[in-house]
Amino acid sequence: MNDTRPGFIETIRWSEGRYHLLDLHSRRVAETLEEMGWPQVGNIRDWLPDVPDWLRNMTVKCRVLYGCGGPERVEFEPYTVRRVCSLRMVEGDNLDYHLKFADRSHLMALRNRSMGADEVIVVKNGFVTDTSYSNLIFRTTDSFLTPAQPLLRGVMLRHLLDQGKVSSVALRPEDILPENRYGITEAFLINAMLPPGSANGVSVTDIKPIQS
Repeated sequence: MNDTRPGFIETIRWSEGRYHLLDLHSRRVAETLEEMGWPQVGNIRDWLPDVPDWLRNMTVKCRVLYGCGGPERVEFEPYTVRRVCSLRMVEGDNLDYHLKFADRSHLMALRNRSMGADEVIVVKNGFVTDTSYSNLIFRTTDSFLTPAQPLLRGVMLRHLLDQGKVSSVALRPEDILPENRYGITEAFLINAMLPPGSANGVSVTDIKPIQS
C-alpha cells in the first residue's frame, strides 16, 4: 500500500482578496509528483478551500501539505513579515532541499548556527544559496542578482526570473561582503510570502562570513 503521509508543502500567499502565483505553485507540485514517480492528482486550485471569513481581508499564509495521494491538510494563519537585520553565512554542503519537503529539520539545524545574527545564508560547496526560509536577491548599482545555485528555486524567484527582473549569477561568499566585485550593497529575502518591497533589505555590512 502506498504511503500517503504528507511529504511536501506549498506555502501560498492570500492578499488583496486572492491567491497569488497559483500557476507556479501548480507547476512545482506537478514537478514534485513527477520526480517522486507519483500520479498527478489534480490542480492545486482544486485543493484550496475558502479562506475563513475572519482572515479574508488580511495577508494570509496558506500551507498545503500533500503526499502521493494529493492534499492531506490545509492550514491558514495571518502573516506578519519577520524583520531580519543581520545574516550569517554557514556551510551546508550536504543539505538537499531541491524539493519543498515538509521536513525542515536540517534547515532549522543550520539556522541554529546563526551565532547572534537574525538569519543564516547557506553556503553549499563554496557557493551562496538561500536562507533557511527564503531565496535571496542582491542589489547592485543598476541591477538585481540572485544565486545561480539556490537550494530551492521558489515560486517568487521563478516569477522574477521569468519577468527578467533579476539575473542569475554564481556567487561566492566574498561576493556578498563589503567591497565585492559586483558592487552588491544589499540583500533581500524573497519567497511566496515575501514579494519584493515587502521586507527590509540587509546591508552587506551586516552579512557575517562563515565562522571558522
